[in-house]
Amino acid sequence: MNRNRWTLAGVLVVVIASLASPLAAADSVPPGAPITLSQTVPVNIVFVGYEEADLDVAALQRQLPARSDPIVRRPNFYGLSGRELGLLFRYDYRLHWASQGFEDQFFGYLATAGSTGDPTVWQEFYNDQQSNVLDVTGPVRYIDGPATERTLEAMARQQLGIDTRRSYTIFFVNWYGRADFQFHLYTKTDEADPDTGYNWGAAQGSRKTIAWGGTSTRTWFYDLSAGPHAWTYNWVVDFVDLTGDGIEEYRMPPIWEYTEGGYREPSQLGGDLGLVARFVAINLLFTSSPYVDPLVTTPGAGGKKVAHIEMLEDDPASNGLNWIDEAFILRELRDFEPYYRWQSGLEDNLPIDRGAKQALTIAGSASPPPDCWSTYGIPLAQLYCYFDQNMARYVPPYGPTDSVNEAFAYNTTAESMGLLAGNTGFALDNFVDGTQTHVVVFDTSEYREIGYGFSATTIHEFGHHVGMSHPHDGYDSELDLGYGPARAYFFAWSGDESDSVMSYLRVSNGFGVFDRDNMYRYETAGYLNWANGLLDDILAHPQATSVRPQVATIQRAMARATVQFHTWDYLAAATSAYSAYDLAVSIAGQVGIETPSVARLAGGTGIAPHDGDPIRFPDDTLTPAE
Repeated sequence: MNRNRWTLAGVLVVVIASLASPLAAADSVPPGAPITLSQTVPVNIVFVGYEEADLDVAALQRQLPARSDPIVRRPNFYGLSGRELGLLFRYDYRLHWASQGFEDQFFGYLATAGSTGDPTVWQEFYNDQQSNVLDVTGPVRYIDGPATERTLEAMARQQLGIDTRRSYTIFFVNWYGRADFQFHLYTKTDEADPDTGYNWGAAQGSRKTIAWGGTSTRTWFYDLSAGPHAWTYNWVVDFVDLTGDGIEEYRMPPIWEYTEGGYREPSQLGGDLGLVARFVAINLLFTSSPYVDPLVTTPGAGGKKVAHIEMLEDDPASNGLNWIDEAFILRELRDFEPYYRWQSGLEDNLPIDRGAKQALTIAGSASPPPDCWSTYGIPLAQLYCYFDQNMARYVPPYGPTDSVNEAFAYNTTAESMGLLAGNTGFALDNFVDGTQTHVVVFDTSEYREIGYGFSATTIHEFGHHVGMSHPHDGYDSELDLGYGPARAYFFAWSGDESDSVMSYLRVSNGFGVFDRDNMYRYETAGYLNWANGLLDDILAHPQATSVRPQVATIQRAMARATVQFHTWDYLAAATSAYSAYDLAVSIAGQVGIETPSVARLAGGTGIAPHDGDPIRFPDDTLTPAE
């Protein structure tokens, strides 16, 4: 295939931008031309409990991006340009100030919702600060976050006329200062760990939040009058440098700390809310960039996506099969990407073999002996290169066109993990250009004692493997900035306060609305481009006349996907785009045309960081900031 005619890096960019006539726009893209799906995204910012005089609205607005061009993020870590996705978002901001009636109704709801209890240990830590403005006193009200999300969404739709289905909405909430104010936090307690039964949301004060969204709506609320809480360390007001490196970890304190003599000057509130809107809600939740390229895991014609797990039994005192639920993992993955045919497999290696054991020992050692990792300059690479070289010893053959995604699950001990102890898993790339390879997950008796089984971790790492980022790290395309929750962007930890197994909170075992919207858009644009490239080659083939009916079917599916994308039916759009691509691959195979694949990048420089997914706040004790 002559990919230069249609790849997204090509010179010609055809923008499908017309919502009024998306069918005509789709039909106007010639076969072989790259497609960019351009969408105007309304972003409603609703102030509940704030008065315009409270905020520097102009400072908030100055923070907001005008547009976003998402890219595949991981190659950037190697000094390479990540693939542009064929997506362009332009933001249409709409500010709303809730009426007195809206606020009375909503805060009346908060005043009686949930249940009351003692302050969390983190609120007590705040009280122990020397410069705190006030002390948090009990009883503290604990309010269900998803229920609050649904309440705000319904009120916005009914009272503010917001089309919550075809827009995103941020609610900035401030209950403080009203006569009915109560100290409060939000909870999510309806999902326990599927293997251990431990309910993080119910049991841990560190999992009580000040924000939530994405459970069932395209809304997210952020309440600085809640807390203080553990997750963003906003209970610390005596000093700004949490790590001792001389650089501030920027975070937003409770609303009452925005006062003369408080942690923040009152004039900074508007700008801080703007930072949260841009670097959390918009970049990380609403319109994020994928961690790795989702198209790498595309099956061939008629093929399945396979989630295959090799259990490596490195702990003679336990059996890993007792701490993993294969059916649960398969169900969550299939529910996330239902347009694929899914299959799972689970094999037990009892006991662990010498090669897999040595790979773990090398990866967790500070001074390992030379082995295949030496080529890549980092011991962790042993987990990639060993299994890559010995894949056939572990993973059985599946269908010839299946996309097999393997996870190597170490049922091990903290001692065996060495320097890797404290990590739950890695979604490994090839240590060259950021292309994903396979997944490694860990569980130990120590992990299980604090609530961790294999299943949710495996879903999380498979999420990375197919493209999903954490909701606390991402990319800002206007600034060409990749960032995580550290230093100037420490407050990005707030992104975890949303419904996603990709969060570190461990209160969700599956993928939420924001995850789904982003994945379906990535794959819609990707498959439309691949299908259109194949159409170009098919129509130029000597046998093109014989397959014109199938070509017409492909074009109809592509046009349908475009309409569905622009009407915000992203799942239907991805389903239609994938069906168009799958049929195009089948026809191309019949006439001997090469099908597309993600091109390998070249010229990476240096050693990219390969951070695992650590256990954050294993219990309600004071721990160093990440």
